[in-house]
Amino acid sequence: MTYRSICVGLLRGDDRNPETLEVAIRLAADHDAHLTGMLLVPPLNIPVYAAIPLPNDLLDTYQEEAEREAAALHDTFTDACRAGGVSSFDWQGRTDNIVQSLQRIAPVTDMFVLTQHGTGDYGWLIGEASLALGAPILAVPEAGHFETVGKTVLLAWTPRRECARATRDAMAMLSGAARVVVLRANAEDDGLDVALGAYLDRHGVTAEIKHVNASQVSIGNAVLNAVTDEGCDMIVMGAYGHSRVRELAFGGVTRDVLEHMTVPTLLSH
Repeated sequence: MTYRSICVGLLRGDDRNPETLEVAIRLAADHDAHLTGMLLVPPLNIPVYAAIPLPNDLLDTYQEEAEREAAALHDTFTDACRAGGVSSFDWQGRTDNIVQSLQRIAPVTDMFVLTQHGTGDYGWLIGEASLALGAPILAVPEAGHFETVGKTVLLAWTPRRECARATRDAMAMLSGAARVVVLRANAEDDGLDVALGAYLDRHGVTAEIKHVNASQVSIGNAVLNAVTDEGCDMIVMGAYGHSRVRELAFGGVTRDVLEHMTVPTLLSH
């Protein structure tokens, strides 16, 4: 697939907004895509033990502050798009229901760019978005600066539906990468290396297929280790091959990567 419509969701009060916006602008410029920006505003967080009605003035103040932040980000977004060579863009303003707002534009969006946070008000966002939106999510880590994204790509691959979806969703980036490393963890001699290599080659992707035995570490850690060992600046992977409830309870590849990712990661479910 090609990317012609990209949405970047900036998070209220988040210090990572400039980095996430920079990644989104670079992606939109590289693919000559339209870029939509919006400010995602969580509900006012009141401790559970404070079981009292919220004063109207507190809610009003919270909304007014969100409006001011959205106005300031609008100017920042516009200036950054123009400076970054993005010719087509629009600003949606602030949103009060994060997932519903993203779902509203998901049918006309090729990719979402969002910041990953392991904890806090937004720790749930990437997991929910990957399951709810039906579009790939490029998750930008909560720390680090990324000079390049998608030049050396690690494709974490297994013959499952979500991995096939991620591969197809990322094909425009895989075909433009200087190097693609396919990591197969604990894979039996199933004969799929040749078929996968041929499939990628038909899309103009020359890939190195590598195997790892993850018996001593989790598969998620094997993926993260390979990113370091191979000098990758991006991961492509399927999200939640097991149910999200099971991964939250017992752990899983998606959770491990999301909690410890060091490079932008494209996820599809």
